[in-house]
Amino acid sequence: MSSATTWGWTRTICTSAGSGESVTAPILVTGASGFVGSYLVPWLERRGVHVRAMVRDLAKGRPLAAAGAELVAGDLLDPASLTRAVQDVEAIVHLAAVADSSDADLNERVNVGGTRALAEAADAAGVLRFINVSSTCAGRGLRDAYGETKRLAEGVLDATDLDVTHLRPAMIYGAGSKEWDIFTAVVRRLPLVPLPGTGSTVLRPVYLDDMLDLVGRVLDRPAAVGRTYDVAGPEPVTTADLVARTGRAMGRRRRALTFPARAAILGARAIGAVMQRPPVNVDQVMAFMQDTVVDIEPARTELGWEPRGLDDGLAALFGGDA
Repeated sequence: MSSATTWGWTRTICTSAGSGESVTAPILVTGASGFVGSYLVPWLERRGVHVRAMVRDLAKGRPLAAAGAELVAGDLLDPASLTRAVQDVEAIVHLAAVADSSDADLNERVNVGGTRALAEAADAAGVLRFINVSSTCAGRGLRDAYGETKRLAEGVLDATDLDVTHLRPAMIYGAGSKEWDIFTAVVRRLPLVPLPGTGSTVLRPVYLDDMLDLVGRVLDRPAAVGRTYDVAGPEPVTTADLVARTGRAMGRRRRALTFPARAAILGARAIGAVMQRPPVNVDQVMAFMQDTVVDIEPARTELGWEPRGLDDGLAALFGGDA
């Protein structure tokens, strides 16, 4: 039975012994109720790809089920739940992670140990294709618990026999991102936007829809196996310019009010010591202290991926604000 999609690796599984019927094997998306997952699951479903959405809380997965996904309860710290989640799936898109905590032990247990447990479950179930959504934090010179554990998780997967592709996104901007929503809320309210660092640090924000498109392209191309792709916007932008251009997209004049990044790091560490899920963690602050150094040419040349410019992405988000 042929698939409704063009995925080059798609196979089919029997729905029941001797029934003569078959269906396309689903793709497992971990962290499906998170920021990227909540968009990726319906995006894939609209393209005829059946998704098994792994969530820790089934209630939070109801919108995904409404979009056509099959829900499965799973937790990276519960190996038995991972064994159930990977049964009869064709590929895994691994999004689940601790992303908003500076707790080194929690990051280690979830981002490294949980990824290892998922890889072991996949290998035992005969699932080979594994798309790991990592982070540019993994390749930075300065990194905290999140960035370090993302780097270690990549190494865990590279040591397996799985057909792995790593995606390393820079800041993904779009409604629903905790980091982005906090930033835009401040830009919306304040003419002078507090910003750690000098305002000259270079970022490469990538629009959410372009991130989804690249995941689809990686799934569609077996040649992406064994590759690591940076996921970023096509143009460098300073942090101060990001403030100004985001404000302009909202119909507001905004400027950055810079302050020492070291103070921001100390504050983030202090907050992280008393809150498991602080509003800002140390890795996020460190992003404003060092340039985002990426190379998106491999994704462009090998996968035909063309991310949109920042102003186009902001216009898509805030077109009705002005």
